[in-house]
Amino acid sequence: MFKIDYIKIKFEESLINHYSANEILSMWNLWVLKYIFKISQIDYILNRNYVVLQRHKKQVDNLIKHLLKNQPIQYFFGFTYFKNLKIIINDNVLIPRPETEDLIDIFFSQTNFFSFKKIIDIGTGSGCIAIAIKKKIESHVYAIDICDEALKIAKQNSVANNVQVEYNKIDILNINNHHLLPKIDCIVSNPPYVLPLEVPNDSIIHSEPKNAIFVPPDNPLIFYEAIIKFANSNLNLGGKIFLEINPILISDLTNLIKKYGYFNIKIHNDFYQKKRFIVVSS
Repeated sequence: MFKIDYIKIKFEESLINHYSANEILSMWNLWVLKYIFKISQIDYILNRNYVVLQRHKKQVDNLIKHLLKNQPIQYFFGFTYFKNLKIIINDNVLIPRPETEDLIDIFFSQTNFFSFKKIIDIGTGSGCIAIAIKKKIESHVYAIDICDEALKIAKQNSVANNVQVEYNKIDILNINNHHLLPKIDCIVSNPPYVLPLEVPNDSIIHSEPKNAIFVPPDNPLIFYEAIIKFANSNLNLGGKIFLEINPILISDLTNLIKKYGYFNIKIHNDFYQKKRFIVVSS
């Protein structure tokens, strides 16, 4: 029999050399208390004599081992939240980021989003973008990815969140595949955009699928160029493109977009005031 404070001390001591005190406290409050012990922070504060069940202690021990392997806590629990939607994840998909929630907000801030009859999410991963959009509007939403396992997870998330998204396995980099998709009114994408040198070798990011994060240093805009080429053949007149982007690539990407004949370009900042999003109007 163990009291909860003993478990908390062990949790902190085990992780203090690998995570900051704030990170440990956040994991304890947002994950351990809520999803292992199933109590609120208030309940914990009011009942420090709470006795931990053996199975719950074992879960915490396993979580510590997981975290010490430099694995994201979301992969241990198998889910995260995105725009208040529970999203199933595993190590085949990128963990949805708060910045990408901003991309959804920018999409819905457009006064004409209701006119988008057909929307496509390119590089859907867990399906979080497509699902968050479909949850609020009746448009036909398509989503594509090159990874079978990612598409499997995305389909599970659509069912779990009670929305219908049409998923297809398509490599956007292969221009010969573009004709397999219909004419659409809107493109939304958070493609890979991180340069390998931006991320330290010991970063937890390396536990996520690398092909969903990193781009070749000699061609960092490879996915954006493919998306713009797809827009040239498949985006209806008056359509829009919503992209999440690496801030250090904004200038190069803007020039690339103009090269393909698009000049109505707006840049939006994320909550860190970094230039993180581009909206292109045709």
